[in-house]
Amino acid sequence: MIAAKQIIQNTLLRWRLFRTAEIGLVSLGIAVLVYCLFPSIWMAAVVFLVAILLYGVWVRPWKFGVREVCSYLDSALKELENSTYLLFSKDEELSAIAKIQQYRTAETLVFSKRKIRLKHKIGKSLGIALGCVGLGLLLQYSGIRLPAETTKNTPPQNDAIVFQPLDSLSVEVVPPVVQSQKITVRYPSYTGKSASVTSDMNVKVLEGSTVDWAVRFNQPIKKAVFQFGADETDMTWDNALYTHRLKASNAGFYSLKFTDTLQNEYLSALYSFEVFKDEPPEVRMNKLPQFSSFEATDSQEFTFTSSITDDFGIADVAIIATVSKGTGESVKFREERLAFDTPLQKLSKSATLQKKMDLRSLRMEPGDELYFYVEVKDNKEPKANITRTETYFSVIKDTATDAFAVEGTMGADLMPDYFRSQRQLIIDTEQLILEKPALKKPDFNFRSNELGFDQKALRIKYGEFMGDETEAPTAPKEIGAATVPGDMLDEYSHKHDGSNEHNLVADEEHDHDHDHDHGDEQMSGADSEEDPLEAYVHNHGDPEASTLFAKSLKSMLKDAMAEMWDAELYLRLYEPEKSLPYQYKALKLIQEIKNSARIYVHRIGFDPPPIKEEKRLSGELKDVKGFRKTEELKMDEIYPNMKAALQVLSLVRAKNRTLSEEDRSVLKAAGDELAVLAIAQPNRYLNTLQNLKWLSEAEQLDMVRINLAYAGLLRALPDRTAVPSASNSYTGQLNHLFLEALESND
Repeated sequence: MIAAKQIIQNTLLRWRLFRTAEIGLVSLGIAVLVYCLFPSIWMAAVVFLVAILLYGVWVRPWKFGVREVCSYLDSALKELENSTYLLFSKDEELSAIAKIQQYRTAETLVFSKRKIRLKHKIGKSLGIALGCVGLGLLLQYSGIRLPAETTKNTPPQNDAIVFQPLDSLSVEVVPPVVQSQKITVRYPSYTGKSASVTSDMNVKVLEGSTVDWAVRFNQPIKKAVFQFGADETDMTWDNALYTHRLKASNAGFYSLKFTDTLQNEYLSALYSFEVFKDEPPEVRMNKLPQFSSFEATDSQEFTFTSSITDDFGIADVAIIATVSKGTGESVKFREERLAFDTPLQKLSKSATLQKKMDLRSLRMEPGDELYFYVEVKDNKEPKANITRTETYFSVIKDTATDAFAVEGTMGADLMPDYFRSQRQLIIDTEQLILEKPALKKPDFNFRSNELGFDQKALRIKYGEFMGDETEAPTAPKEIGAATVPGDMLDEYSHKHDGSNEHNLVADEEHDHDHDHDHGDEQMSGADSEEDPLEAYVHNHGDPEASTLFAKSLKSMLKDAMAEMWDAELYLRLYEPEKSLPYQYKALKLIQEIKNSARIYVHRIGFDPPPIKEEKRLSGELKDVKGFRKTEELKMDEIYPNMKAALQVLSLVRAKNRTLSEEDRSVLKAAGDELAVLAIAQPNRYLNTLQNLKWLSEAEQLDMVRINLAYAGLLRALPDRTAVPSASNSYTGQLNHLFLEALESND
């Protein structure tokens, strides 16, 4: 049973394939015949599809099903006894005799399957196809063609220039048609690119390129005009072609306009003319820190690579290095132009260059600084694009300290040495606290001790202004002097840190006690009378009095130094967390000292008359006069021509009148303003710009174009800024829906 059903299905499939082949052969023959007459693959493809559709509808291969196959088998094979369709009946629907007949039919069909012969028209269809092919070849070689053959320069249908008449034409007038169009783009010589040819009127070229248009018409015309923005230029007649040449400098829109022999004018659509600039080279510095420093004993060498790319080619690359020597007014600079170690291939579009910088080869000494950057030029002509990287710094640390000379007229050397400020100490201390978990204990202690020494240097520097730089404030109350071991800093101390400040302080205290004892003896042996001039004499011998500041500033500076001392002590004890509060207090005091030392100039301005006490708070307003100032602020109106064009178009729509010359000039000026917006957003404004251009030059009145231009100008104008004002009108959702319905039906 299953084998018999499979035979019927295969027969049905073969039948459908025969019918499909008949349709395909006939359609293919017709398509080849059309291609021989019209050498266009697109036309032949369309004819082939249409022939398949029409012949298929006539033959209807889908109408052949299982029932038709069974009927055909019953008529072709008499031994089946017209019982083939019983094979597809359900068992519950058959009687016992029908089931026996179904079984006999299945066996008979299996044994007789070789006798099945399907009728088809493959031979006839093949003959029709070969006849069409032969006829087409015969017509092609004999030169007989029904329509005129299109030329090779005929532009594609999508790129063809379509002209619209500016005047009303009579029925007998056949307007000229563009037969061929060609745009040739010649790039600047430095790009190395060959000229390109296209038929697409929308042009996008490199700045400085030369663009040539060549248009051929199928009949003579009087003249052709090339319109670019507001400029018009007559095209040149050259060997049956109208040509025009333009050097790409500015982007914009252009159109073509021509006049036929009957003085009728035609205008094409607007086409975009985009100009892109030659991009400057791109430079990327790989793995090079912004600042690097070297010790005097280091190798003083470092290596870096630069990745350079350009769109048309790299002409030159160099390293501009500047070496500075000296300090202050005696600094000297020397500039050098260095080359990379990797050779550069001229006009290559990408390169990776390497350079090994040796500071010794630049004759740099300790204390000298190097500033350098990479400069790249491309091959643009006449003026190349130049790109330079940011500046990188390299310094050789100086081991010597310069001494500053002091003029004889100065009372003290107030030139400060280089040392950390209190704010920098706070930043470094906070950084040390953050890095504490990742540091080893010796490294942490060493850095904490270093900060302690910097705090000491800052405290001593401020002590110079006090006149006693070795005066040491008392230790914090919560820490006694006995808690600081004498030798715990030997491992982390500088040699200069082992100076005699502590010893100087101890000696000073010892001498002070010794002098104090002797002073008591002298006081006991002699009468101590008060000096009457002590309040009026400034004693320069007393360290407490020999200062450049007033007494209030002096006391504040002493407090700041005391906070610095406490901060230094905790840094020496490797406890920077406890040192931070004292550092903040010292910074606050220093800021207060700076603010108190400012000089304020008395403001010179309006001094109001004194208030009469008898009228103060009396509420009398008889002599009080108000002041009012009225001023009209004028703002420059934006898009005035577009707004004027809206008024012109609204009058034309209302009165259905023609456009005057003045109206056309307004529309043309509005188009110039809209062109700026259309360059940025052509999809939104190009259609409106095209309608404005057509209306500014056409003699006939086209209400469709007027409505489109009016709506486009409304969309192009920016929304007005709302002015605060009172309004009694009611606006609700129903009103909004009504207005939207009006706009949609407009």
